[in-house]
Amino acid sequence: MNTDRAGSAGVTRDFADCLLALAPAAAEPAAQAVATSLLIDGLAVAALGSGQTGPRILAGLACEQGGTASATLIGHGQRVSASEAARVNGAAMHVLDYEPMWNPANHSLSTTLPALLALAEMLGRRRSVTSHRLDGRRLLTALVLGIEAQQRMRLASGQLEPGGLMFHPPGAVGAFGSAVACGVLLGLDAATLAQAVGIAASRAGGIQGNIGSMTKALHCGQSAMAGFEAALMASRGFTADRDAVGGPRGYGRAFYGETFDPASLTAPHALFVLDPGPAFKFFPSQYGTHFVITAALAARGALWQHGLTPQDIEGIEAMRIVVPPMPYVDRPLPATGLDGKFSFQYVAALAVIDGKVDVASFTDERRFRADMVRLLPRITVEGDAAREGTFDRMHVDVQVRLTDGRQSEAACDGPPGIWGRPVKPELLAGKALDCLSGVYTPGRAQEIVARARDFTKMDLPDVLALMDLLGAA
Repeated sequence: MNTDRAGSAGVTRDFADCLLALAPAAAEPAAQAVATSLLIDGLAVAALGSGQTGPRILAGLACEQGGTASATLIGHGQRVSASEAARVNGAAMHVLDYEPMWNPANHSLSTTLPALLALAEMLGRRRSVTSHRLDGRRLLTALVLGIEAQQRMRLASGQLEPGGLMFHPPGAVGAFGSAVACGVLLGLDAATLAQAVGIAASRAGGIQGNIGSMTKALHCGQSAMAGFEAALMASRGFTADRDAVGGPRGYGRAFYGETFDPASLTAPHALFVLDPGPAFKFFPSQYGTHFVITAALAARGALWQHGLTPQDIEGIEAMRIVVPPMPYVDRPLPATGLDGKFSFQYVAALAVIDGKVDVASFTDERRFRADMVRLLPRITVEGDAAREGTFDRMHVDVQVRLTDGRQSEAACDGPPGIWGRPVKPELLAGKALDCLSGVYTPGRAQEIVARARDFTKMDLPDVLALMDLLGAA
C-alpha cells in the first residue's frame, strides 16, 4: 500500500477532494429523488424503531444527561443535545434492521441521516445558520455524499464477502459518512473536510460479535454521533493526522491490512445512490435472511395450492436450506427474538408457519412459542462454498418436507426491492405509512409522508416543522 505519491496531498485529502467534486451530481434531480425516498423510508423506520428497548434506554440516558435541548428524539416528544439525538435516532433507524441495504453491504442511511437532521435542528433552533443556504435540497445533497463516502470506503476495504468481514460495516465506515455529510452541510472546504475525515478515522469500530444484540444498532448510532462531532470539531480548528486514512499507521492498514485499496476511494464511479442504488427492505431482518424468507414463502405457497392445512404445517418433518457460507446468520437456536433476525433457521420457520415475517415476528414470545420450539431442530442449513455471499450474486434454496411425504422446493436469487428490480412507489409508500401508523395517528402519519415528499422544496423552518411532527408520539 503506497501512499507516498508524488504530487499528492495524501489519501485523506484526495478522498475529500473527490467527494466535494461530486456535489453537483448529488444535487441533480435523479440523485435528489432517490435521496427523498431514502429520507421517507429512514424516518418511518426510525419512528417505529424508537419504541424498541435499546433506543428507549438510549433516549432515557440522553434525557438524564441534560444539556441544550437542540434536536428531536424521533417518536419520543423530547429534545436533547444534537449529538445525543444523532446517536439515539441512528440506533432507532437501525434497530429493526429495516432500513435499506447497500452494495457493498452496509447500512449507510442510519449512520448519516440522523446526524444531518440533528445538525440542521441545532443550527436552526440556535439561529446560528452560517452564510450558506441551509434547506432541504442541501441536506439531501449532503446525505448523498455521506452515503458515497461510506460505499467508497467499503469498496476500498477489500472485505466484500460477508464471511470475510472483521468489523460490522456501519461501525467501521459509518463515521466517515456522517462526518462528510455534516461537513458538507456546514460548508467545509476540502482541507477542513479532510480533517473531519481524519478525526472520524479514530472513532470507527463495531465488532461482528455483537450482531444479534442491542449493541448492533448502537454501531449505527455511535457512527452518526461520531461523524457529527468530527465535522463540528474540524470546523473549529481541531486537527487529525495529515493522512489518517492512508498513512502507514492509518485507518486503512489498521482495519483492513493488505486488502485496503486506497485507489477505490477516488476511482471514477457513478453516485452510489444511483448505481447500484439502495435495496429497500420489506422484511425487518438481516438482508441475507430475505433470500431465505422469499424462498420459504414460495415453498409454503406451493404447498397451500395442493391443499395444505394448518395441521399439516404443524407436522412438518424437516426443512433444508442451502446458502452460501455465512456463519453469522447460521443460528439453529437463536437465544432471543432479536437474535432471530440473524438466523436462517428462524426466519424460514416463520415464513412457513406464519406465512409472513413482520416486526412482531421477532419478539421473545414468538421465538419460544411451542410450534417454533418444535420446528427449529428439524431445520438444517448447508453452506455451499461454490455460492457467493455478496447480495447481488447470492441465491438460496429451501426445501420443505411433510410427514406424509409431500414436499416443496423454491429458490431465490433476490428478494423484493433488490438492485435491478425497481420497487413500485406505492409499495414504499405503504411501508412508510405502516411504520408511521404504529407510532402516530393515521392523520399525522400521512402528513409526515406528504411533507417529506416535498423535502427538496423545504426551507429550514419547514425542516424544523417536520421534525416537530416526528417528535410528538
